[in-house]
Amino acid sequence: MIFGAKRKPGMSREDFGSYWTTTHAAKAVKVPGIARYVINLAPDLSGSGREMAYDGFAEVWFESEEAMRASGRSPEIRVVLEDEKNLFDLSTRFSVIVQENVIVG
Repeated sequence: MIFGAKRKPGMSREDFGSYWTTTHAAKAVKVPGIARYVINLAPDLSGSGREMAYDGFAEVWFESEEAMRASGRSPEIRVVLEDEKNLFDLSTRFSVIVQENVIVG
């Protein structure tokens, strides 16, 4: 599963990255069934301060489709979803269930 989002209005890029990789991640790792969780932050490599459409993406891996579906019924996922309002501009948040096709590596 892949998630993408923009930080909530008024939140700096640095605060967004810090909150997502600490406070929010600490809640997410408690969700049963997650085999791997990767947060990909989108840095301002140009140094221009330019706003991007998205500030980050997350990959959430499960051992099976059933494990993914079970995690969505857990009380722990409700804690994570409730915390999203402290982090994301919810109007930009999306999630997609994907199937991996490794080409290199």
